[in-house]
Amino acid sequence: MEETIFPLPAVAAALEGYVEARLHTDGGRGAEYRKLQDEMVGVPANPSYAVVDPETGKVLKVHRGWMPDEAKFAAWLRDVAR
Repeated sequence: MEETIFPLPAVAAALEGYVEARLHTDGGRGAEYRKLQDEMVGVPANPSYAVVDPETGKVLKVHRGWMPDEAKFAAWLRDVAR
């Protein structure tokens, strides 16, 4: 999605104001990061997307799995109570 959906015009516009952070769950600290992902989004599987309030750390919205539709993903991003 990062290469195919994020750059599309509607999604790119909806991402303005967001800061992207990635949690890589493979490699040396994979088990620790999978545990953190499970705590944040309720599942240790990829892909998972979360909108997190930068001030409180509260998870505001979660999507688990692919959403390869530009309009739907852009709407999901815009529909976050921040």
